[in-house]
Amino acid sequence: MSDSDDPFGEEPEDMKQFADDLERHSHELHERICDYMNEEDIDESYVAHLLLESAINLRMSAYGIYVENPSVAGLKIDLDRMGRELEEMLRAAKKGAEEYIRLVKEERARLEAEAETSPDEEAPE
Repeated sequence: MSDSDDPFGEEPEDMKQFADDLERHSHELHERICDYMNEEDIDESYVAHLLLESAINLRMSAYGIYVENPSVAGLKIDLDRMGRELEEMLRAAKKGAEEYIRLVKEERARLEAEAETSPDEEAPE
């Protein structure tokens, strides 16, 4: 049934590769950003703002470079498209909020238990 138009059939190999690459790049970029945050001692909220600003600038640059005949109207349409994509991402994040908070609480409890069982380390001041 792989030759049919069934949307629930097997995923094409190139889509699997795309998903694998996306996950790999996402993980690697996250690791580099975390390293930078630690090196510069800046918090997540500040970095999130910087990344959103950078994402918008990158999208605008991509439009200007790769569109055959860039225009102001075209750029605005592309930024509207980006806004819709971000809204979809936020909706998905909200749907996963309960699971995310559950995992955060578990991890915090684990770290607190670890800190209580290893008195060799000094508590932060």
